[in-house]
Amino acid sequence: MIYSYQAVERIPKELARGIVYHSKEFELAALLCACGCGHRVTLLVPDSHQVFSDGGLATIRPSIAVCDAACKSHYFISSGKVEWLPAFTNAQAASVMHHQIARHVAQDQHPQSWIARIQGRLKLMLNIVKALYSSVKSMIKQTLGI
Repeated sequence: MIYSYQAVERIPKELARGIVYHSKEFELAALLCACGCGHRVTLLVPDSHQVFSDGGLATIRPSIAVCDAACKSHYFISSGKVEWLPAFTNAQAASVMHHQIARHVAQDQHPQSWIARIQGRLKLMLNIVKALYSSVKSMIKQTLGI
């Protein structure tokens, strides 16, 4: 499956397969699980994930871990292409969910200083640049047949 990127003001109630919807205003992204199970995946942007368009195709970093569905899918989306990772066990999924909840609670209890917020934004930008570099590098290799 190839995922296209669609900037939206609001995430629609009904999602179409193969589209990553991204609302910059509400800092959310949503898509249907790549495995085809139909599970709705919602990502917090930029808190947990970075989502951007790479020539109209979606790129999402870090990996998407579908811990709250039976499929337990785990994958990256790079330039629209799904790159599969090993599925999580129930114990791994529970651990990931527990750590995410604990991280959000800790962030809510201790607001970041402006320096920490700037550092976080710089890290996000660096990760985006790295992902773009990787995409361009793979496109060049593919073009040259390397």
